[in-house]
Amino acid sequence: MRRPELGDVVGIPVGVRRLPASDVDGSDLEGRPRTLSLASAGHWTLLLFLGSRCDGCLPFWTLPPEPTACGLGPQDAVVVVTRGPGAEEPGAIAALAGRHHVDVSGLVVMSDAAWRSYRVLGPPFFVLVGGMEVVTEGVAWSVEQVAADVARARRARPGRQAAPRA
Repeated sequence: MRRPELGDVVGIPVGVRRLPASDVDGSDLEGRPRTLSLASAGHWTLLLFLGSRCDGCLPFWTLPPEPTACGLGPQDAVVVVTRGPGAEEPGAIAALAGRHHVDVSGLVVMSDAAWRSYRVLGPPFFVLVGGMEVVTEGVAWSVEQVAADVARARRARPGRQAAPRA
């Protein structure tokens, strides 16, 4: 099998110093202001940066609402972060997120600021937050890959870290 050319691929910066976590400020699907406070002791939080017109995002939109589907414990949190209402249509996001007939208002935040803060260039992307820092991040190639990356990061750093507080 021939390997694809990688000349235009942009590397994700990695290093020893962990990046600080920042709260996610944005709006819910009905346009109400929403802030998720991430920088506190507690549980792990997985931020999935998704888009409505992203083919690679489709497997993540159909995930069951349990955090265990992404390599987390049942007490941890998975939050979908989309671009703001200027770039995404809330109705399209609600249709994608609501496939499991659950109240998705607590699971989705629309926030351009979070994309800038976490330096996300495009979907699908994930960021695992623990405590006051980003523990791991990367392109979300598949649900299985994200779950494996999350599990690996949790094993490397035992203990519970930040769950969002709305």
